[in-house]
Amino acid sequence: MPYIEKIEMKGFKSYGNRKVVVPLSKGFTAIVGANGSGKSNIGDAVLFVLGGLSAKAMRATRISDLIFAGTKTEPPAKYAEVAMYFNNEDRGFPIDEDEVVIKRRVYPDGRSTYWLNGKRTSRSDILDVLSAAMISPEGYNLVLQGDITKFIKMSPTERRMIIDEISGIAEYDAKKEKALKELKQAEENLARVDLLIREVKAQLDKLEKERNDALRYLDLKERVEKAKVTLLLGEIRKIENLIEESTVRDKGIEAEMAAIEERLKEIAKEIIARERELNTVERELEEKSEDGILEVTRKISEVQSKIEMARKNIELAQKEIEDSQRRLAKAKEELKKVSEEIEKSKSAIQRWSKRREKLKAEIKEKEVVKNELVIKLGEIDRDFAIAKQDFDRVVDELEEAKKELYMKEGDVRKFEEEIERLKAKIAQHNAKRVALKSKIEEAKNSLESKRSELGEIDGKMAKAEARLRKAEKELGEKTKKLNKVSSELVKAREELIKAEAQREVRGNRAIEFLKSQNIPGLYGSLGELISVRDENYALAVEVALGGNYDNVVVEDDKVAEKAIKLLKEKKLGRLTFLPLNKIKPRSMKERPSLGIPAMDVVQYDPRFKNAVAYALGDTLIVSDMDEARAVGIGKVRMVTLGGELLERSGAITGGHYRPRGKLSINTDELRRKVEALEREREALESAINALKLEIKGLQNEIFELRMRKSDLSKDLQVIQREMDRLLAEDKALKEEIEESEKLIEALEKKIHDTKGEMAKLRGRIERLEKKKEKLKKALENPEARELNQKIREVEHEISALREELSKVESKLENLEIRINEELLPRKADLEEEIEGLINRISALKSNIVENEKAIEEFEKDLEELKKAEENVKDELKELRERRETLRNEIVELRAEKEELTNKLQNLRIEANTLKIRLAQYEATLKEKQAELKHHDAKLIKSIKEIPLELEALKEEIERMEEEIRSLEPVNMKAIEDFEVVERRYLELKSKREQVVAEKESIEEFIEEIEGQKRNVFMQTLNEIAKNFSELFAKLSPGGSARLILENPDDPFAGGLEIEAKPAGKDVKRIEAMSGGEKALTALAFVFAIQRYKPAPFYLFDEIDAHLDDANVKRVADLIKEASENSQFIVITLRDVMMANAEKIIGVSMRNGVSRVVALSLEKAMKILEEARKKSEAEHAEMFGHLSG
Repeated sequence: MPYIEKIEMKGFKSYGNRKVVVPLSKGFTAIVGANGSGKSNIGDAVLFVLGGLSAKAMRATRISDLIFAGTKTEPPAKYAEVAMYFNNEDRGFPIDEDEVVIKRRVYPDGRSTYWLNGKRTSRSDILDVLSAAMISPEGYNLVLQGDITKFIKMSPTERRMIIDEISGIAEYDAKKEKALKELKQAEENLARVDLLIREVKAQLDKLEKERNDALRYLDLKERVEKAKVTLLLGEIRKIENLIEESTVRDKGIEAEMAAIEERLKEIAKEIIARERELNTVERELEEKSEDGILEVTRKISEVQSKIEMARKNIELAQKEIEDSQRRLAKAKEELKKVSEEIEKSKSAIQRWSKRREKLKAEIKEKEVVKNELVIKLGEIDRDFAIAKQDFDRVVDELEEAKKELYMKEGDVRKFEEEIERLKAKIAQHNAKRVALKSKIEEAKNSLESKRSELGEIDGKMAKAEARLRKAEKELGEKTKKLNKVSSELVKAREELIKAEAQREVRGNRAIEFLKSQNIPGLYGSLGELISVRDENYALAVEVALGGNYDNVVVEDDKVAEKAIKLLKEKKLGRLTFLPLNKIKPRSMKERPSLGIPAMDVVQYDPRFKNAVAYALGDTLIVSDMDEARAVGIGKVRMVTLGGELLERSGAITGGHYRPRGKLSINTDELRRKVEALEREREALESAINALKLEIKGLQNEIFELRMRKSDLSKDLQVIQREMDRLLAEDKALKEEIEESEKLIEALEKKIHDTKGEMAKLRGRIERLEKKKEKLKKALENPEARELNQKIREVEHEISALREELSKVESKLENLEIRINEELLPRKADLEEEIEGLINRISALKSNIVENEKAIEEFEKDLEELKKAEENVKDELKELRERRETLRNEIVELRAEKEELTNKLQNLRIEANTLKIRLAQYEATLKEKQAELKHHDAKLIKSIKEIPLELEALKEEIERMEEEIRSLEPVNMKAIEDFEVVERRYLELKSKREQVVAEKESIEEFIEEIEGQKRNVFMQTLNEIAKNFSELFAKLSPGGSARLILENPDDPFAGGLEIEAKPAGKDVKRIEAMSGGEKALTALAFVFAIQRYKPAPFYLFDEIDAHLDDANVKRVADLIKEASENSQFIVITLRDVMMANAEKIIGVSMRNGVSRVVALSLEKAMKILEEARKKSEAEHAEMFGHLSG
């Protein structure tokens, strides 16, 4: 099996102007690189060089967009070129070389050129070579970016057709198509032979009768004279009765014609009624087929979208429950900590309260000691005592002021700490808002992108649906036209076969022999060379030709002489020849005002004008005997439309005439008509097939667009809900920030006011210190000084205790403030948050239950809609059946109308004939009385008995005379002609048996092919289905999946469905799977085919994008295992996938140009990690920019 050794690119997409070589492993090659580095362009290059035509598939608008566009430092490329080098040592390609190189180049004008091993070639030749090696640009082995789920999204019929291709049943279809063509030819041959047999049989019956009449010819001649005399005697007696009977018949014809005309009116009304009902049915059918099915399909799609939306709501609710539960646990933990902190603070308050009481007691004791010392000091010196009192008062005021200042400083510290806390909270909220803004912006961009894409899809759907309606309308018109043309073709073929058969069986044996000798200048009998312009003149022209009918037209008298010699040698009888160089044309001396010259109603080659004029130039065609009398019998040779011949001599020939029927047959014209109809039918069939393909493509396109629209609508709803949540969160954060900023502003004002009060206190303390020093000097009495010293010591102790007391009270106040203003409110907030989260979780669970109930309802609705869809289909079936019934009734009515019209025409002719006959009877009566005098008197006397009923005798005479007249040109050759036609009849019967046997053999062969085709297909499907189930279980441990035919009884009448049951989940239809589940299912399908019939190579572009690491590992292991039989090229960003590769190719971008290098696993990991960090840094920088 061949494999790719390397890929060379130049000027292709992001790979610049230099030649880039991508070396590949025979087994498993991984291609890695950061997003935007150009690694997926390698996959586009593979599709390009294999002959891909879809620019969209290669992620471009036009093919010329694949050419490198240039950068700031590098000019644009003049063309894009990709070469692929295949190892062909095992001769997988039908080329006797070890290496096969395929190259493609595209120019800015969109032209592409191809090379095979250095030689210029065409795309079709490249595709033929690739096909021989089981490689195709549309093959299932090429999975480009985002295409992994194409095996899931494709229709069941398309999925079954992949199995068709893998099983190779196309050869059976080709054999069947060939056999069907042979069957069609055999059926046409059978129809032709049957028509020939009927014509030959009819002629054979006629010749048999003529032969018998010929044997009786002499006897009839002898009996005619006696019969005529007897008839004359009887007719003279019966003529009046005949006139009376004819009169009665004339009235009967008039009544029958009136009844037929009445019935024709009824039929016309019935046809109009049926056609109106048919139009109504067709309109209803068109409306229901266009609107009914589409409406039901739309509703089914809407319900499926609702089900999917409900499932996504459940999924989102479950995620939000998990998030709320995490937040609930965190809030409970924080509540526990806050409660513990409150308890600790309360314990501290109790400890500090005890300390405060102890300090107060100690201060009180010291105050008592101090007062005792002050009393002693007052006893020593009264003035000193007063000064001491002032001093003590000042000291007390000073202590009080210091205590107040200390309290103010504590307040300022507390305010500043609260401000810092609020600022930290604001900074935290601002950071959250920056992240939220980024997410909101992403959501907005995503919304705009999705809405734009949705608009594009709506536009595409509208255009596709308009094109579909137009194509379906055109298909209907073409189909109607095809039916009409096919009907006309069948009729024309039957006419042609019948004409050829008539020509074959009615031809003169001698003439046919001469024609078979290919004598130059011998053109054929005059009757064969003439055709009539109007069928109404056929009988008149044939009678006018008379014996000239079988006269042979030749170039000159030498040709006639040569033909006569041949007839003598073969003893084939005698013929009259009309040499064009000798024959003298006849003409009418004066053309009458009535009638029409026979020359004017016939068609012929101008070369034969003299021969035609010889036979018909002096003949006038008139409508009937009355018109002949108006012209003047004997003035000019005339023939009536009914076949009566009136010679210039005055002789009139008439009676029953059996026409040969050849003049009305123009086989060349019929053949041209058949050929034209066949060409028109082929053109229509080709157009219809093209329209059917176009309609199928449009239906698939609309289906894919609807699925994409449904996905987009769901995505839009999810993104909109997420955006609403983000906006609400951002609004809440903004309100909290504004509230915190207001608190900061209030706290800053308090700090400012408190600091002003502190400045005033410091001034007062300074004044009190000065006053204290002044009073201190007044207390310089030694004894008093000693007491004062003790008092100061006590006061110092009291001051220290008071200072400590102040600190204790400040501490107590801070603790109480922290408990009341911080911890208790926070506890209340947490309890409120916990209650809200519990309620939210409960509400979300209720929402899940509601959505689950909604899914149940929607699924019921979906079932009803599917039933409705079946009902619409049943209605359409009934309408189609009614339409067919009406069409058949209209055809039957038209056939009846045509039959009655023909009958009416025949009755009119009969009525006209009857009128002529009545006149003839009257004339005949006189003529017969006169004629009787001309017969032998003895013969008349010998007739003793005249039958009362002369009809039998008359019929016998008429039959004998008719036979004699009709046989006179060929009567003696009747026996010989009978033998020839009988041999031909037996040959045709034998040929028919052969054709029937051939037809039955072909039908058996087709049935055998169908059986073989089904067996091969089912064998392939069973193997692939087995592989699929095994591989799915391997990729999804604990899961199961299977391939199901839509129509097991007739696999080719339906598609191939996929049913999967991921581990731990219910059985899912593929439409309801997640992205990862779809990817795994699609990969199982690809690998199932690969295991059955490996392709030479496989290209996978980011097939692991939707998979977690565990699933990526399983897929990578499967690729590693499969790479023993096929080459795998995998474009990936997952280290788990890279770890299994035999070779790793790195792709990076520098200055807008992609570069390729072979990497070790460690180096590849490092590059990917750097790419991730760079991406994260760019992301963070973007957030910072948004925040700024």
